[in-house]
Amino acid sequence: LKSIFQEILKDNQLTCDDILLEITESAYTGDSEQVIFMARELRGVEMGFRIEMDDFGTGYSSLGMLTQLPIDVLKLDMSFVRSAFNEKRDVRIIELIIDIADYLKVPVVAEGVETEEQYLALKELGCAFVQGYYFSKPVPPEIFDQFLIERIKSTKV
Repeated sequence: LKSIFQEILKDNQLTCDDILLEITESAYTGDSEQVIFMARELRGVEMGFRIEMDDFGTGYSSLGMLTQLPIDVLKLDMSFVRSAFNEKRDVRIIELIIDIADYLKVPVVAEGVETEEQYLALKELGCAFVQGYYFSKPVPPEIFDQFLIERIKSTKV
C-alpha cells in the first residue's frame, strides 16, 4: 500500500500535504489491529499523510478506538446533521462529538450541510469545517477549475 501511495504522489507531482486519507469507522471494526498499523505507517515520519476518520458515529466501534487510531481529522457523518436539525432541533450529540474532537486536539468536519441555518449553528458550536450542498453540489473534474474561478469572483463582490 505504501508503494502505491508513493507512486501516486510521484506520478501526480504531489506531496503528502496535498492528500488527506480517509478511513471509515466501519473499516476499523473489521481488522482493527491492521488498520491501526497501516494508519501509523502512512502517517509516520516515512510517509507523513494526514488521516481522517470518516463517517464517525455510524459504526460499531468504541470511543476507546479513538485513542488508539492515529487521526488528524474527525469527519461527522451527515446523519447527525440531518437529525440535529429536524423538527426537534437537538444538536447536543454534535456538541459532544466536537468536545471529544477538542479533547483529541483534532478538527471536526461536518458532512451534509444543506442550509444556512445548519452552517451557522455548526460554526457556533465550534465545528472547524463543513461540507455539503449548501456550498455546491458535486462538480465534475473537467469543469472544476472554471467553477472555482467563478466562485472566487462571486465572493469578492
